[in-house]
Amino acid sequence: MDNHLSFREHIHSIVSRAHTRSMLIWRCFLCKDISNLMRAFIIYVRPILEYCSPVWSPVSAKLVNDLESVQRRFTKRLPGLSHYPYDNRCALLCIDRLEFRRLRADLILCYKIINGLVSLSPDSFFNFNTSHITRGHSLKLHVPTSRINCRQHFFAVRAVKVWNSLPEEVISAPRLSVFTFRLKNVNFSRFLVGKL
Repeated sequence: MDNHLSFREHIHSIVSRAHTRSMLIWRCFLCKDISNLMRAFIIYVRPILEYCSPVWSPVSAKLVNDLESVQRRFTKRLPGLSHYPYDNRCALLCIDRLEFRRLRADLILCYKIINGLVSLSPDSFFNFNTSHITRGHSLKLHVPTSRINCRQHFFAVRAVKVWNSLPEEVISAPRLSVFTFRLKNVNFSRFLVGKL
């Protein structure tokens, strides 16, 4: 975090490291089999781009697109996929956009905190909406007011709107694995800011 309470330098650093590592995969693998290259990307590159993402996840379209450019560039170089648009390449490769994966990581952390699966107190992060006339599920969170951007983009504020939009059958999942599985059927396109 810099002196403006921004993770911009951190994001530029991990994007640079991820681009370097993805280029090394291209140089080191003589076989250009798509499944092997994607497995190497998922194992060696994607963790750089996703480690602790609920802490530093960007909200500006430029930083989101900078992060997405690593996967976009790598998939464009795969044999036979260069002429497809990025979202089509992701669908053909059965992978998700990185922005969607970060959003899902936020929601999984919310679920873990609310259900006591991590040693973080829900009261430190969230206030439950006590009104009985709200629409939607039973675990609605109160959206805190934020005067400054760094607070507005903090995990506990950023994730509340998305959490409140989830359907009851997702929120009421008895286990984390069920919650994660049910998240796959939810459309989050209105919460994505990166270019399609």
